[in-house]
Amino acid sequence: MGRLVLRLWRDDQGALIATEWVFVATILVIGLIVGLKAVQSAVLNELEEVAGAIGAVSQSYSFGGTSGCCAFTNGSSFQDNGPNTYPVTTCTEGQDGGGSRCSD
Repeated sequence: MGRLVLRLWRDDQGALIATEWVFVATILVIGLIVGLKAVQSAVLNELEEVAGAIGAVSQSYSFGGTSGCCAFTNGSSFQDNGPNTYPVTTCTEGQDGGGSRCSD
């Protein structure tokens, strides 16, 4: 048993390969870190562009009022004039089915 241990201790075959594997693994880890950093940067830029696109969506909508046999529906509209400005304009039809009143 002692001779086997001594023979294994003196055996240097494969030592160079193990060292090469350490270098290869180190280079792969460094490359992986750099690659993941590039992916993080690209994803962050894309999410900023998506947030800007969502913020620029026009929020304007409107629908007209209708009236019929003893019933009516008020009209409504909304127009986004810019950031933090939300004026609301409503048009209401008279209760008697007569003309409409719009506040300006």
